[in-house]
Amino acid sequence: MKCVIEYDRLEREKREHEERQEASASEEQAPEKSDVHAATAPTAEPRPTIRASKGNRHEDESDEYEEVEVTDDEDDDGPLKRQKVDMEDGPIEFDEEDMAYQLAAMGEDYGLDPGEYGDGQGEDWEEGAEGLPLTEEDSKALFNDMLNDFHIDPYTPWEKIIEDGSIIEDERYTCLPNMKSRKEAWCEWSRKRIQHLKEQREKEEKKDPKIPYFAFLQKQATPKLYWPEFRRKYKKEPEMRDTKLSDKDREKWYRDYINRLKLPESSLKSDLTALLKSLSLREINRSTSLKALPPTLLTDMRYISLRAQVRDPLIEAFIAISPPAPEDSGFTAKEEVELMKQRKDRERREKALAERERMVEDEKRKQRGILQHSKGMLREGEEEIERAMQVGKEGLLSHLEVAQKDEPPASGSIE
Repeated sequence: MKCVIEYDRLEREKREHEERQEASASEEQAPEKSDVHAATAPTAEPRPTIRASKGNRHEDESDEYEEVEVTDDEDDDGPLKRQKVDMEDGPIEFDEEDMAYQLAAMGEDYGLDPGEYGDGQGEDWEEGAEGLPLTEEDSKALFNDMLNDFHIDPYTPWEKIIEDGSIIEDERYTCLPNMKSRKEAWCEWSRKRIQHLKEQREKEEKKDPKIPYFAFLQKQATPKLYWPEFRRKYKKEPEMRDTKLSDKDREKWYRDYINRLKLPESSLKSDLTALLKSLSLREINRSTSLKALPPTLLTDMRYISLRAQVRDPLIEAFIAISPPAPEDSGFTAKEEVELMKQRKDRERREKALAERERMVEDEKRKQRGILQHSKGMLREGEEEIERAMQVGKEGLLSHLEVAQKDEPPASGSIE
């Protein structure tokens, strides 16, 4: 038995001696191979050389060992080092031209005009390239136009107007940013409107004294009083002392008014409707205000014979279905110029509002597109996670096998 063991030892030493000789020969050939490799492929990355030697196995296979030598021959002037040096020079900087180019590209992608994304050259663009400006004054003017178009009564409280809700659906309602600014604009508009109506009414009354006298009759006259009693009771009132009217005319109108009060309400309504239809379009039209009715209507007995609670809604309904005022309204040359200026300003404001509404709608559409895209990406991610969670044991093993096949083989040579 001792002979067999001694024989194995000698054989093992002999093989180890031969392997060491082969290793020394390969070391001598390694420089020659590296020179040839550098000459043929100077830009290739250097690879390590691996040499390994294995010993014999003992009878119980417990003496297995492995010797590995790893050598790294790196070219100091290789491309990797040059790339690192280039990166160490500092981050890439963008100048103003690059930023302007990026802005222009983004503007084209979103379909914007050059002035809308701030390219710094807004002075060179014609008016309208950046969209028509909508200033605070323009916003207030649009809000006032809306109040005029809806024939809002300036004497109506703001809370009542909001409760009615007729102006809320109009796009001009959102020209002002909040309820506080809207109420302030309404208060300013109502004060000016009331003052204008008052001046207009005073001007009409000075022209025709019948207007204040007919209003006085509607307010104070009653069938319980005869004319002498009525005259004696209100003789100190301004309407009864106006020298432009005679006592005979006052008495005649008083008696006519008292006689009409005895008629049924349906007849009075029919008479008022016939009176409204008989008026010309210049006297009453869609832009007529209930507080500034024409003198022809105010000085007619059919107008004051009907109670205000019944008469005013009837007139408002008639105004709402009336055509707009004619272009030639008998204004003077100065008034025509002023009206033309106001019309142009209003057209400009409405165009600016329409442009702003279009831009807001475009922005909403873009936001909806981004939101839908994000939801789609999220759904795809959730589906991928669900598919990954459904992979069983066999599926994991198959993935590992595929990954092992895709891995590149180890560099170098193993002996």
